[in-house]
Amino acid sequence: MKLTVIGPGRAGTAIHQHACHAGLASTLDRTATGDVDIVLIAVPDPAVAEVARAIPVGPLVGMVSGSVPLGALAPHTHAFVMHPMQTIQPNRSDLQLTGCAAGITATDAATAQTASDLAHLLGMHPVSVAEALRPLPHIASVFASNLLLPSLVSAMEVLAAAGLDDERDVILGPLVRRAVDNALAQGIPAAATGPVARGDVATVQLHRQRLRRVNAQLDRAYALLSTALLPLVSPRSAALVAPALGPDA
Repeated sequence: MKLTVIGPGRAGTAIHQHACHAGLASTLDRTATGDVDIVLIAVPDPAVAEVARAIPVGPLVGMVSGSVPLGALAPHTHAFVMHPMQTIQPNRSDLQLTGCAAGITATDAATAQTASDLAHLLGMHPVSVAEALRPLPHIASVFASNLLLPSLVSAMEVLAAAGLDDERDVILGPLVRRAVDNALAQGIPAAATGPVARGDVATVQLHRQRLRRVNAQLDRAYALLSTALLPLVSPRSAALVAPALGPDA
């Protein structure tokens, strides 16, 4: 299998690294050149359609975008999406995509099978996604990665204010890993813990008072994230705590 990856950014570079590790004949370029079996577009979303139009008809053409419609790959009639559901950091030589899910959408069954086989070769777990349901898995990925950061960064800022920045992994690591493991095991009705779940208004009020002394933005983040937690706790606890989370509380 000969593969050309267009787009030497984070996703393109990572996929090329995996392809080389798997023994595939892979090139990483800004355009499609030479005789190849698959061209995989890994450019910013607004540029996908233009890049696709510039690729000569012949090879299978795919993209890594989780949001761009499959039709953007026209005029290629055998086209697919292989969306790695993983955070990818720049300038790393390790295989960052190993074990992550890859959302697969394709124009036809044969192309979908080829895309799934490619994902397997690259060390990913292919998951079939209907075109009509995209970009929902991409949105889920954003919730599960990018939108966790405000909470984690806030926690680290509070620890730094307590002089415990050097202990952040020891303190936060077990909490974060246990919370994620519990939520994934329990599913949507995951049980929340902590002062909001207990309906502990006094503790919530104390937390907000102390956060205001550190940084008003941290207090705002605490109130917003705690409000988002209310649907996951008992109605009684939610009713008790909600007034303490308002902007004037």
